Amino acid sequence: MMTAVTAGNGSSVQPLCTAGMGQIRAQFIMDLVALATGVPAAQIRSETRNNARAARARQIAMYLAYVSFQWPLARIGAAFGRGRTTAGYACRLVEDLRDDRGFDSRLDRLETCLKNAPDPFDVKLLGTNLMEMVA
Repeated sequence: MMTAVTAGNGSSVQPLCTAGMGQIRAQFIMDLVALATGVPAAQIRSETRNNARAARARQIAMYLAYVSFQWPLARIGAAFGRGRTTAGYACRLVEDLRDDRGFDSRLDRLETCLKNAPDPFDVKLLGTNLMEMVA
């Protein structure tokens, strides 16, 4: 039996079997954006707005989830502890910011990184002894 995860508004977001993977991907995106922006991941994950830099980094992370994994806005909102409308606002705002060539170039590199990252539950990777690979 598959149970659904619900967003704050009561709508079904994703089956529980993929909820763990979605949360891991969201955390990976936030960690990647933290590395790229210099904003601590804890501030990006914060339930409060925190400060303008953290809010912008969170918006970038939401946008990357949208374009890299084609997540619906409700799923993005749930993964980031926000609502669907907040996720939509973040995606529109970041899309507008892409008019700046430098910003667009940096975002392209982050998208490429995410699209080329291995699946978090890739059984082959989990079954590999990484120490044997370097020995």
